Amino acid sequence: MTTRTIVVMAASALLTGVATADAADMAVKTPLAIPAPVFSWTGFYVGGNIGGAWSRNSSDAYNGVVFPGFIVLPPNAAIITIFPGQLDTLAGPGTSSAAIGGLQAGYNWQVQRVVLGIEADAVGTGFDGAIETRSRTFGAPVIIGAPVTQTVTVDYGHIQWMASFRGRLGFTAERVLFYATGGAAVADVSGSKATVVNGPGIALPAGSFTSAGSGSETRWGWTLGGGVEWAFASQWSLAAEYRHSDFGRRSVNIVIPDGFGGTAGAGISTGRLTADQVTARVNYRFGGPVVARY
Repeated sequence: MTTRTIVVMAASALLTGVATADAADMAVKTPLAIPAPVFSWTGFYVGGNIGGAWSRNSSDAYNGVVFPGFIVLPPNAAIITIFPGQLDTLAGPGTSSAAIGGLQAGYNWQVQRVVLGIEADAVGTGFDGAIETRSRTFGAPVIIGAPVTQTVTVDYGHIQWMASFRGRLGFTAERVLFYATGGAAVADVSGSKATVVNGPGIALPAGSFTSAGSGSETRWGWTLGGGVEWAFASQWSLAAEYRHSDFGRRSVNIVIPDGFGGTAGAGISTGRLTADQVTARVNYRFGGPVVARY
């Protein structure tokens, strides 16, 4: 074997080794990973809601004057005996419920898994009855067949609509958001009244009497609650929310006439106007809510 042949064989072996090493390096190299998209709650949104609302009893005990008046002797005579004014407690059931529906709008900021937001909403309540109605029948023993009863009913007013301006604080698990919310609430409350019904044993004054209370007014209060929201599409989400709202205390005058244009007795009943609501909500989000993770 000549010297030239040895040199050629050595060069060929060297080139083969280099090519093999390059091929091995190319085999272990991996392509650049594409960032996985991550859902973000940041951005403006608008939507609608529908659900139900109800009010609980929260009026104070009434310890006011109850004035039975004269006692009737059947068939058409009367005894001039008068039951004196007495103190008693006004109590009884006072709940109301209604369907509600309305609109909401807001903005969210997401910082890692924490979501901060603001939201405003308004709903029509459609309460059919008084938000608080309290009644009590005061009875005296039957005297010569004529029962002495007097029923007093207090209507603290009807809520026509409610609105709120709230902050939101939540924690997100990708497309599911758990949040608490609270802030200012406002409601339009219709006029209140008190009705006194004197039974058949009361001849003077006889019949029913209504005392006008406060007129319609806009009342401010607070609201607090929470919910869960699910982004089922890139720009659409569904939510379920519960809130309790408190609109403060309202008083109603109770007047019992004497049958001669004067007043036989008077009192004041005070109650707290509250409302609880549960709503299903749908929101549309503006912009691009999906961002890339790098």
